Amino acid sequence: MEADETPPDAELTAAVKAVALELGFVRAGVARAGCLDAEGERLRAWLAAGKHGEMAWMERTADVRINPRDERMLAGAESVLVLATPYARDPERVGPAPGRVARYARGRDYHNVLGKRLEKLTRWLRERGHGARGSVDSMPVFERAWAQRAGLGFIGKNSCLIIPGLGSHVFLSAVVTTARLVPDTPMRERCGACTLCLDGCPTSAFDGARELDARKCISYLTIEHEGRIDEALRPAVGDWIFGCDVCQDVCPYNRTELPPPSVTAPFAPSTRWDAHDAESILEMSDHAFGVYSEGSPVRRTGRDGMARNAAVVLGNRGERCHLPVLDNAARTHLSPVVRETAAWAARTLRERLDEQK
Repeated sequence: MEADETPPDAELTAAVKAVALELGFVRAGVARAGCLDAEGERLRAWLAAGKHGEMAWMERTADVRINPRDERMLAGAESVLVLATPYARDPERVGPAPGRVARYARGRDYHNVLGKRLEKLTRWLRERGHGARGSVDSMPVFERAWAQRAGLGFIGKNSCLIIPGLGSHVFLSAVVTTARLVPDTPMRERCGACTLCLDGCPTSAFDGARELDARKCISYLTIEHEGRIDEALRPAVGDWIFGCDVCQDVCPYNRTELPPPSVTAPFAPSTRWDAHDAESILEMSDHAFGVYSEGSPVRRTGRDGMARNAAVVLGNRGERCHLPVLDNAARTHLSPVVRETAAWAARTLRERLDEQK
């Protein structure tokens, strides 16, 4: 019998899913590995339109992202095992005031926590003679597309994966493997006529359902974007200092599904966000930022990026007491981007205060 005619191994499928759940993953689904034709066409069109902004790595790895059998991922791949882990969907008071941090970043860095779990899972598969590579937002794997194909959930109009019963506040991980696992049934989209996420975006970053222009997305602007934030977009950033939850918070699947799932300790909100506000972040030294961001996704943005974000937040939500720190940053900060943003923020804040007189 030819290798590609070998029937999927139901016993192995059940066993690897059981191991995944024992390791702390909450949902597990399987898709047959192959080229993501329809999803790949949409990805290429999105890239061609430049909607990925400065994320050049997405363009460089598009071929691998579309086809996990590419030799740069795993030649001979037969299955993609997709795993979901919820993070805290706690009520508001969501970070330093002023300045909010997206929910996914309030606990420990998911790359580290879930990466260790994936190492154990891929080792388990290799010990049984199967090739396996694990990824938690760290390799060119189209996790959302595979998650829908694996029956975990569906891609909402906000481009997030939505899992009935869990919502969209989940981390996705994937294992590409040569093991022939039993595929699950893909899930159909369930958004219906709802457009709350599209209508609620502060920066109007959606050109349509599942058509996000990252260049206008608050999460992109405060995390991935390295230079000046377009001055026209700054007011809409509001008080988001790292990431944004708006398009998820308005989603009925996050508001009216089941009670928030229990969240393991690594992803419970840290108290560090209560200890610093936008002013202190703007003034942080390299050492202080290192302590503040240790073990947290906010380290990705870097001290200057967070200082830039803090200046935007203070321009939008600051009080008169914040003017001295803004003026000082505008004069003395080592980053020209931060200096320019702080000068804008001080000017904007003064104009707002004058209007309130």
